Amino acid sequence: MNRQQQLDQFSLAVHRQALAAVRREPALREQARQTLARWRQQSGATRSDVLWDEWDQLLAGEVSALENAALVESDHGQLLRSVSPLGGLVSQSERMALLKQAREHAALQ
Repeated sequence: MNRQQQLDQFSLAVHRQALAAVRREPALREQARQTLARWRQQSGATRSDVLWDEWDQLLAGEVSALENAALVESDHGQLLRSVSPLGGLVSQSERMALLKQAREHAALQ
């Protein structure tokens, strides 16, 4: 497994963890929407705006649609995860554990 594949698997694992948190505590979706709003305010117009618009719509919609979009293993799914506000819902210790798992999995490949 190359470095990019390892990072993609890590990002996917972070999003699975974040979505599990959203399922337990639906109010976390609002926290992610606030993150998007803060990013937009800080950065102004960017090439990520189209993807941030998509995240905003997903966070306002059904959890199942949010899960499908965030976890799809496609080029668009990878691109969407690369500008995702969901990563902030995962603690630093959880992120480190997921990164360790991704590295161990890559070493076995």
